[in-house]
Amino acid sequence: MAQIVYCARCGAPMERRRVDDREREVCPACGFILYRNPVPAVGVVVALEGKVVLVRRRYEPRAGCWGLPAGFMELGESAEEAAIRECHEETGLLVRVDHLLGVFSIGAGQSTGLLLIYAATATGGTLMAADDATEAGVFATDALPDPMAFPTHLQAIDRWRRERRAAALLSLPTPPAGAVQVRYARREDVGAALDMLLGGRSWEDARVVAAEALLYDRLDDPDKPVLVAEVDGQLAGLALSAFHQVPRGWYATLDDLVVRGDLRRRGAGHALVAAVATLARARGCARLHAVVAAEIPAAHTFLARCGFGADGVLVLP
Repeated sequence: MAQIVYCARCGAPMERRRVDDREREVCPACGFILYRNPVPAVGVVVALEGKVVLVRRRYEPRAGCWGLPAGFMELGESAEEAAIRECHEETGLLVRVDHLLGVFSIGAGQSTGLLLIYAATATGGTLMAADDATEAGVFATDALPDPMAFPTHLQAIDRWRRERRAAALLSLPTPPAGAVQVRYARREDVGAALDMLLGGRSWEDARVVAAEALLYDRLDDPDKPVLVAEVDGQLAGLALSAFHQVPRGWYATLDDLVVRGDLRRRGAGHALVAAVATLARARGCARLHAVVAAEIPAAHTFLARCGFGADGVLVLP
């Protein structure tokens, strides 16, 4: 770690002093203290043709080894924006960030840092090595190149592989053309989803803040999926569900369901319930419990039309 000789504020010679139980560079003239804070790094596991994109590193550390497209954040960009930029700079690919895979501590001694790795999907561009990479390629998770650069990259790839395997069990059926489209919610849906759930509330309202945090948390939780329905390309409704494992097996709950007022009676609500039931069956659930019915009395009539009993339970064949 390079020694800072002169103060960045006043130009006086710096000296070493113990501050907050650490040796730090301090300016005796103006009192400026240099706090050496690590810059967070970001990386992406990019899905391309069912495989993952890797690059061979041009520079140390681990030059010549294979790893994920990754690099440091820049001022003025979010972690997701940094991940998209680094991937494009190293691979030529344009990607959509899907969700966070993990946060990892990296380095040792005076060179520690934080690495955020996202799952992403290629949306454009042409795969080619650029910037800090000498090669770029796509690899099956059971046939990764050797040597790999970092254990954190292997951890993230393994999490991505396990998520893909679990998602295969929880895939939604493709509806016929012209029907209501139901899909998993994405980050860009959160604003519209909150408007439906908490319409009329100020965005400074504490309840809105809590609801937004809950939705973002659920987007990354395979046991608490958030589904949205689209009618004519517009977000028409959403359903929050959850899968629970108990000693005797699995059961599912329909935690919340809302359909936009001007798009009701178009089949969005029924399509969402049917999709939640499909996911519940895939998990081996025998029953779907409508928790939402206890909160919204008007929902009882609708749920009865969907096959729920008076006790708010839908028996799954």
